[in-house]
Amino acid sequence: MGVHYICDAEGRKTDVIVPIDLWESLTAGKPADGPVGVAEPARYRGMYRDLDLDLEAEAKILRDEWDRV
Repeated sequence: MGVHYICDAEGRKTDVIVPIDLWESLTAGKPADGPVGVAEPARYRGMYRDLDLDLEAEAKILRDEWDRV
């Protein structure tokens, strides 16, 4: 038995049925109650990494640009 998809009335995939052996191999060593997310988000600042910017202020400016339209 392989992976099976459940679709809604419009044919969009909404759920999946995964064989237990595949599920166990995918979740092995991954505790469900562990922390989720990036431990050091500053490492992933992309093009802003080397700039001396206040990221909160920059994000507000970007959001304000959308409000002006």
